[in-house]
Amino acid sequence: MFIRSRLGRLIMWMGLAAAATYFLDPDQGEIRRRRLRMRIDRMRNTGEEAELDAGV
Repeated sequence: MFIRSRLGRLIMWMGLAAAATYFLDPDQGEIRRRRLRMRIDRMRNTGEEAELDAGV
């Protein structure tokens, strides 16, 4: 997906900068990254269990 307008690109870069600032925050960033990793692991485990239940 290519954003052609300057405003669209500006908004995209602002969003990426906000996300980077959120996760790279020196005070709370490690806690947020750890929680995100835990959520991803839980989603993976749930997906693996669903595959096993489906017989795939």
